[in-house]
Amino acid sequence: MNPSYTSRWQFWIDRGGTFTDVVGKRPDGTLVTHKLLSESPEQYRDAAVAGIRHLLGLQAGEPVTPDVVDSLNIGVDSMSVMLR
Repeated sequence: MNPSYTSRWQFWIDRGGTFTDVVGKRPDGTLVTHKLLSESPEQYRDAAVAGIRHLLGLQAGEPVTPDVVDSLNIGVDSMSVMLR
């Protein structure tokens, strides 16, 4: 077995002032992406969580649990943080 293989998803998130980009690595190693508005309170509370749910095929409000997620890495556009 490949030592870098995991049976859970890995996520990398870039949260910007306008958009949040979510990159997911499926357990089979396939990379998938999803882009959504960083702020959309009428649709979701948090863009990163909404993007992860989307890639996992979960409905709004369904829990994202450690048994399906191996790692989560979030980067933030420093200018968007200063402007909030």
